[in-house]
Amino acid sequence: MRIDINTDYLVKLYIVDHLTLREIGKRLKISHSGVAKRLKLAGITSEQGEWVNKECDFCGKEYKITRARQGNKYCSRVCYSTAITSPQSHIWRHGQRLARLIVRQHFDLHDGHVVHHIDGDDRNNDRSNLAVYASQAEHISAHRGGKVKPLWAGA
Repeated sequence: MRIDINTDYLVKLYIVDHLTLREIGKRLKISHSGVAKRLKLAGITSEQGEWVNKECDFCGKEYKITRARQGNKYCSRVCYSTAITSPQSHIWRHGQRLARLIVRQHFDLHDGHVVHHIDGDDRNNDRSNLAVYASQAEHISAHRGGKVKPLWAGA
């Protein structure tokens, strides 16, 4: 066991920062089982790091959620339903559907084609902001700076 690792720091990473054993192990350059052993020696159980306190994005109420489900933004189905039906809600797929409808008016769009919003805003469906890539692979390549040309550019 490495002695140079501060146990208090390790406990903070697990309980406060809610990192997984593997994430902590990578950060401290030890195995995840080594992290588990050190936590056990410190008297920390897996349940202590399991639950995370979060604040609901809709009502602001604090709620507990398991570490694995940290992506959830709402404390209940009621808050979720109310949030997505509110006028301020912008469901991300909706902009993409509209973009495909707009592109179809100007280009023969097939199922494998990917419509790309040039400025990254799915709500900006101006024709000059849209481009079409042959596949998702080409779309990702373009995002990563590849020299892929779109099949169609609205501009």
